[in-house]
Amino acid sequence: MGRSLQQTLAAESQGKGDGRELSGHSDSPASAGKTYDSFNYLATSENISSLPGAHQGKVSKQQPTNAGLFDALRSIQLGDFGEVHKKPCTREGFLTGIAAGFGIGGIRAILGAPIFTACSWAVGAFVFGSFAMHEYCQQKRRMEKAGIQRINAALDEKKVELERKREEIRKARRKAKEEANRQKAGR
Repeated sequence: MGRSLQQTLAAESQGKGDGRELSGHSDSPASAGKTYDSFNYLATSENISSLPGAHQGKVSKQQPTNAGLFDALRSIQLGDFGEVHKKPCTREGFLTGIAAGFGIGGIRAILGAPIFTACSWAVGAFVFGSFAMHEYCQQKRRMEKAGIQRINAALDEKKVELERKREEIRKARRKAKEEANRQKAGR
């Protein structure tokens, strides 16, 4: 039923989404054709809470335990390393890190630095390049999400305004029709 944010983002990054993973909307005729609704993650009924101890809107009386380093290490599975490339921004980060490590390490080796020093610089450049690109990509994703939320808010305002105008037109037509019926009845 309810999916966590991590499961939703994993499905999105793997391309296995069904188009509803961010919205929770059904395939009802009322929501058909409203592609902007699929980005409105905050309006989901499935995303009740991703906080520890919360389950389908009811907070558990059981207090969450403080997880330590060993608990975190025990939660890592071997299969997680085979899935790392499917996480958002990881591919870009690794590719940038590889290029930075190769470039910096190669330049240091060509300039005559000892092999161990050149390799150390290559590893450092890989780590720094990977981290920097991953964070840059994550920042772009956050900005895109904020932009999508602003667009959704503007579209919702337009939808309300359009519905208000339609209602005014309906009232004007109804009033004109009633007036025409009165004039016919008065003759």
